[in-house]
Amino acid sequence: MKSFLLALQFLTVVTVNSGLRAGSRDLVRSRAWYGVVGGLLGLVLAGTAWLLGFKLPPLALAGGMVVLWGALTRFLHYDGVADTADALVHTTSRERALEIMKDTRLGSFGVAALAGVMLMKFGALASLSGPSLWGALVAVPALGRALAAILAGLMPPARPGVGLGAAVSQESAMWPDALCGASALAIALLAGGLAGAVAALSVLILGLVLGLWFWRRIGGVTGDTLGAAIEAGEVAALMAWCVVG
Repeated sequence: MKSFLLALQFLTVVTVNSGLRAGSRDLVRSRAWYGVVGGLLGLVLAGTAWLLGFKLPPLALAGGMVVLWGALTRFLHYDGVADTADALVHTTSRERALEIMKDTRLGSFGVAALAGVMLMKFGALASLSGPSLWGALVAVPALGRALAAILAGLMPPARPGVGLGAAVSQESAMWPDALCGASALAIALLAGGLAGAVAALSVLILGLVLGLWFWRRIGGVTGDTLGAAIEAGEVAALMAWCVVG
């Protein structure tokens, strides 16, 4: 239960126990629940979309869902997208890239990347309707969070002992990530069948690309790159869902 609560509080706005203490092993174990937490987040999104869909036209519904999606995660992953783009899109040294990630200011690369992510989510959601939309909203958050868990398990922290990236990836253990990936895949298949399978495959391919990119640029992952991976994974899954679903 502690591992689940850690994952829930880390990935969403829900705070069950603000005084919950966790060591490195607890944080590693919590990765096993990332897919499940994503699925629960997706159920909230799908339920909201179902209710609002009775009154709102598709474009208005899609805009509202993008904002709600970010709000339910404290917009934390959007921050990761912006910081990762500012640090890694242009050519600079590893040390300088890590400094840029710690900078609270937002640069032009970050603005463009964040706008791109939100626009692609909006366009994808506006293109889906009914059961296809609800299924995507359930499955996609699970797949995005599974990608972050797997990257955290496979890759070392770029700043050992510093930041959220180090906290969740400082110990190497693959069983939590295997459980997370299995649960996310099961959720995707149950929610979308073939569309879920194709979405999962697209996220897997993206994960290989992102992992190589993070490794070459900064030698591992940070909290920002994991947040960016979640958002990128969600976009890839949504686009795949639009193609198949």
